[in-house]
Amino acid sequence: MRSLWKKVRCIIGEATMLLICCIFLLPFYYLVVNTFKNQQEASSAPMALPATVSFENYIKAFDSMDFFRSFGNSLLITAVSVTVIVLFGAMAAYPIARRKHKVYKGILLYFLLGYMVPAQTIMVPLYLTLQKMHLLNNIWGLVVIYSSWCNFSLFLYQGFFGSVPEELEESARIDGCGPWKSFWLITFPLLQPVTATIVIFEVMWIWNDFLYPYLFLSSNKSFTLVMQVYKGVGQFSNDWGMMMATMVIVLIPVLVFYLFMQKNIVAGITSGSVKG
Repeated sequence: MRSLWKKVRCIIGEATMLLICCIFLLPFYYLVVNTFKNQQEASSAPMALPATVSFENYIKAFDSMDFFRSFGNSLLITAVSVTVIVLFGAMAAYPIARRKHKVYKGILLYFLLGYMVPAQTIMVPLYLTLQKMHLLNNIWGLVVIYSSWCNFSLFLYQGFFGSVPEELEESARIDGCGPWKSFWLITFPLLQPVTATIVIFEVMWIWNDFLYPYLFLSSNKSFTLVMQVYKGVGQFSNDWGMMMATMVIVLIPVLVFYLFMQKNIVAGITSGSVKG
């Protein structure tokens, strides 16, 4: 009897999870399926499968958006920003994690306080700063802003350093390795799980971010892919089929990246939380 009840509970639990999964996937189904319909069919039967598959919306989306330039802008901003976040976050976390002096705990608290400030409260100072630096409407201005989120990687790295034995660094020093060489050749390669986690989170945030490009970019040649979706919004009417096709095009690169890297997320987070 107990075994039967356990199987029933298991079936109910799995059915509930499948139902919740279907609910979360419903908006994505709605988005993708309507990209293959004309506007009339999408309005009359939005949840039905298309009567005839048409790629007209994707053709119009590619014609209306400067895809390759925007893709290059998004790729450059994301790649440079994430590289800076990883390198500077790891280098800042290393002395904080290894040194036991109270000064380093104060530095960690300082970065924590900065991390707690909502980004929305500093938009005007950011705008004025970029204006004085002549970085408005410049993708390098966004790189500067995104790179400032090194404190996120600092906290993850700082917790993960507890799982890296200090004896490895001591052995390297005995063999004549200096602190700089020891960090890059011995310690940093062991941070691969948490590094992958940071890269995934930061890439998905920067690639999909709309607020900063909307505030600090104004010309079409500097637009990111997300801004191309916003550009398709008309004042009096919208071609929803083309807009949905544009959204799918924008989502595909980051979706492929996430599927390729997702196995590293849990490993990175749990490793940092065990001995942080």
